[in-house]
Amino acid sequence: MKRILKELFYNFKTTTKNTFSASKKSFVKTDKQMFVALGAVFVILIITLVCYWFFKEKPYYTTLLAEKDELIKTLKFTRDKQKKIYENALDAYEKKLAEEYISKSVYDLKVSEYEQELNLYKTNYISHEDHENQIKLITQQLKEDTQVETTEDTSKEEAEKKIIALEHKISLLEDKNLSIKTSLEKSLSFIKGEKETWENMLLLERKKALIPSLILPETKPNALRNDLFGKLVVLKDTLRNIAEMNISLRSDTYFEMGLISYYNKQYDEAIEQWENAISLNKNDMRAYICLGIVYNEKGMSKNAIKILNHAVEFSPQYSTLHLTLARIYEQRDALDNAIYEYSRVLEIDPQAIDTYNIIGRLYERKGLKEEARKAFAQYETLKNK
Repeated sequence: MKRILKELFYNFKTTTKNTFSASKKSFVKTDKQMFVALGAVFVILIITLVCYWFFKEKPYYTTLLAEKDELIKTLKFTRDKQKKIYENALDAYEKKLAEEYISKSVYDLKVSEYEQELNLYKTNYISHEDHENQIKLITQQLKEDTQVETTEDTSKEEAEKKIIALEHKISLLEDKNLSIKTSLEKSLSFIKGEKETWENMLLLERKKALIPSLILPETKPNALRNDLFGKLVVLKDTLRNIAEMNISLRSDTYFEMGLISYYNKQYDEAIEQWENAISLNKNDMRAYICLGIVYNEKGMSKNAIKILNHAVEFSPQYSTLHLTLARIYEQRDALDNAIYEYSRVLEIDPQAIDTYNIIGRLYERKGLKEEARKAFAQYETLKNK
């Protein structure tokens, strides 16, 4: 009996041990599977976050930085323009101050001289009332002392001589001022007479130098002759000096001066001159287009779009305005606006068949394959006619 109980206890112990070992082995296996699953979920989460950053957040921050850089450029340009306006106003004020006023030291010196002269006159002369009193006394003593009368007559003659001398000096000064004024008027009259000749010469010399009236990429000259361009720069500077003398120039002249300044790499001066042309002629579409292009080249595309849209309000049927706007929108990846402006070009000028090819490329960039195919087909059809 004891033996049987011992065997039963041994068998129970062995079975319990095997069961525990089996359950322990199964538990470890399940734990490893859980860690593998969590690791996979973690990796998928990391990949999702990275993709979200590259495809969603990064383009947003890139666009934000580009807009920040453009805003900085616009603010710097505005600051420089305001600074130039302030400096010009300050120069004009200093010039006026120099021409119309005298320095305090000179003024004090003149006052001192006049005070000395006044004291001298007070010493040598008497008041009218005293003079009358003395005349009465002299009249009473006339019979007794004729010497006093002679002395008074002499003083009177000397005073008259001094007055005549002063009047002579005043006359000379008036003649001198009149001569200067006459010379100045003659000079201004001559400059005004020659101004129109120089304005016409600037236009003729610009055409002779083969410089087109627009600064579009397809019309820009590959090279400029130094001799002809140097002559244009001299004419432009001469006309600018004339304008600074408050002699008005034609709006076309300001436009021509802007072209010369642009090709001379004086972009701020070109902007100022084209703005002057527009202020004199609101319908000068060439000036609007050149302003839009130079603003865009200076990294201020928002200003360029604003001024070109303003020009479209005046002349909606001017196809080059829409072409310039379309190119700027294309550079900014505003593809819908670019397609619209290129379509306006075709509405105004159906002969611009290359525009269909450009519209097709923009549709491809948007992923609109059917619209792109139609635009390319239209281009090929018109091209082969």
